[in-house]
Amino acid sequence: MFRRILIEDWTTIFTLAAFVTVASIYLTMLYRTVRLRRSQVEELSQMPLADDAGSVAQNSASSSRHE
Repeated sequence: MFRRILIEDWTTIFTLAAFVTVASIYLTMLYRTVRLRRSQVEELSQMPLADDAGSVAQNSASSSRHE
């Protein structure tokens, strides 16, 4: 029975190692996301819009003029 469990093809080790690595990274990010506090979620949800709102308006106004 245990002979069937042993890895006979050595390339399978690399496939399993890659799967375990990717799965552990994914599960770590999932865990960290679930454990975020509500205040951190609110702060991060406003981050992409905080600095870009003013600079986009300025860039579109200056780029609309053709001199």
